[in-house]
Amino acid sequence: MEMRGGLAKRPWLAGLCSSVLVVVLVFTTVTCLAADQPAYPSTRFAVISDLHIFDTSLGSEGPHFELYIASDRKLLVESIEILETVVERLKEEDLDFVIVSGDLTKDGEKLNHERCASILSTLVDDGTKVYVVPGNHDILNSHAVMFKQDGTQPVPTVTPQEFAEIYRELGYGEAIRRDSASLSYVVEPLPGLWIVAMDACRYSDNRTGKPPVVDGRFPEETLRWLDQVLNEAVSTGRAVLGVMHHGVLEHYKGQEKFYGEYLVDDWPMIAERLAAGGVKVVFTGHYHSQDIVKRTFTTRIGGQRRTVFIFDVETGSMVTYPCAYRIVEITDDQTMRIRSRFVDAIPSRPEGFQEYAKDYVHSGIAGIAVSTLTGYWVDEESAQILAPQVANAILAHYRGDERPPEVLLDTTGVSLWGKIIVLTQGGLVKGLWNDLEPPDNDVDIDLTTGEWRVP
Repeated sequence: MEMRGGLAKRPWLAGLCSSVLVVVLVFTTVTCLAADQPAYPSTRFAVISDLHIFDTSLGSEGPHFELYIASDRKLLVESIEILETVVERLKEEDLDFVIVSGDLTKDGEKLNHERCASILSTLVDDGTKVYVVPGNHDILNSHAVMFKQDGTQPVPTVTPQEFAEIYRELGYGEAIRRDSASLSYVVEPLPGLWIVAMDACRYSDNRTGKPPVVDGRFPEETLRWLDQVLNEAVSTGRAVLGVMHHGVLEHYKGQEKFYGEYLVDDWPMIAERLAAGGVKVVFTGHYHSQDIVKRTFTTRIGGQRRTVFIFDVETGSMVTYPCAYRIVEITDDQTMRIRSRFVDAIPSRPEGFQEYAKDYVHSGIAGIAVSTLTGYWVDEESAQILAPQVANAILAHYRGDERPPEVLLDTTGVSLWGKIIVLTQGGLVKGLWNDLEPPDNDVDIDLTTGEWRVP
């Protein structure tokens, strides 16, 4: 009563006390909310993706191999050299572990899996843990073949059980949780840190003689398993990093429209579900691009409306320009420092490897673009004008931190029908050139607030 009377006589004092009370309440609320978000332990690790290992004993010459390469431009012949080069570089880093976000092989050939596991195991022998997840190419793939001059010959692929056995020393044997409906699992490489390796690949839908399914989807059983894992992580004070092959966020405007199979089905719901469960960063692959995007959600957690965020950190392919990988460090102040590295030399090409890789992929993509445009009944001359520009946009997105030209698609000399196709389909090129925040290659992320800065 005394205090109330005193405050009533001094409105300025009442206002000050109210402000202090609000600050105290807000601080207490924020502290309580932050308390259920476990801190990340300091660590340093690497991320590599889309290795597409190919043992050339399966044939690397002849018309059938050339046809395959023409339709899916990758540095397959150099794939083993590239991986071995990166592995040797990673051995020189002070790393706790290495994450591999899928597509370990060309097309799931058992021989290529065994070769891939053998190379990655040298990191384990050197004292660095390795954790893999499957990609859409890796299991029960009907494209697992040997190339011959007169055709192709099927070779053994692998089942999900065989995949887990081949990579037993590269994640599955260390798993503390396994999902019975997929090849998803959990490991704890450091006290207080869980890596949730998520498998959304649809290899169970693959059929002999049919193209393998590229799309990704989580079955309901796996979603329930994920919820249980994430609830347990928060309740036991473990911070979580996610890894999977398919993207959980659009990496450019229009990706769902043009290349939706590179995103997990129902990705907005999946992303919000993961973010609400405490997953702040997911490392992905699949699209062969160096690209990072962030999304914020306001969602209900424990009866309260809360704002949460998630970053999708996509890492480019080992066998596609710019042949990149990432070194990631989490510091005590909850900063995630992401730095990109690029393969600039391999034994067979000690000089000019980046230029070679860029030219190789550019020419292949331009050829594919010509075929796509003529499939829309665009005349050959117009297609030849447009195709290199399409390839430029795709390679810029592969490299990350895109800097768009003044004119995204120059239609000078293009036929009327070609211009109409540009109007209807040009959104892809526009989306690729207009990079979404944050920066793609080098960035520092505050894991507490979701804010980022250029280092």
